[in-house]
Amino acid sequence: MDAYTIANVLSRMPVFRELEADTLYMLSKGAKELMVDKGERVFQKGDRAGGFYFVIEGKFKLAFISSRGTEKVVEIVHQNQSFGEAIILADSVWPYYSQALMDSRLLFVSSSAFLQAVNADRNAADMLLRNMARRLSQLFSDMEAFCLLTSRERVVGYLLREIEQKRQHGNDDMVVNLPDTKANTASLLNLTPETFSRVIHGLEREEIISVSRRKVVVKDLPRLQRGGGC
Repeated sequence: MDAYTIANVLSRMPVFRELEADTLYMLSKGAKELMVDKGERVFQKGDRAGGFYFVIEGKFKLAFISSRGTEKVVEIVHQNQSFGEAIILADSVWPYYSQALMDSRLLFVSSSAFLQAVNADRNAADMLLRNMARRLSQLFSDMEAFCLLTSRERVVGYLLREIEQKRQHGNDDMVVNLPDTKANTASLLNLTPETFSRVIHGLEREEIISVSRRKVVVKDLPRLQRGGGC
């Protein structure tokens, strides 16, 4: 992609949507497109973070893995979302690894270009702070869910967040596409795959949702919003 095309892609990112054209062009000079195959890792835990990533097409998981091989999914990153901004501001290493859940296309923005834009444009710094505040708020919500909510409440909350996220991008259908495996979704919610499946099948028996492979169709949104009767 040329600099103009990259600047156009950057303008779709929530953190940069309101930036001036000159600032976007500044960022584009330190950006490049990456093609990533399904299953490929973009970086490993402990790698130096040289920039952040924007998902043009595809889906990624961010996850920890223990010395015993136990995995904990931190986040599933979808198309038109970014990851890694806070890490490069801290001038740190990646605390997790990133893996493509499908053939994907990324835009990589280097740390130097990013920090140059933030220093040159106050709007960029303000939008970055708002974006990080939203991420922090979501982190606290996730901690509350892990500590206080039942397994059913976690699954219901996840489905509602996915529907709301699609609505924010102009998609009003009631379909939630799970990641490549139910195990990844279960790990994201701090549940075992067996517990996640049990809750999903319970909601399906109550005709609140229907399930076909990795596709969940919400049939009764008001009941789901009430917690599915939980």
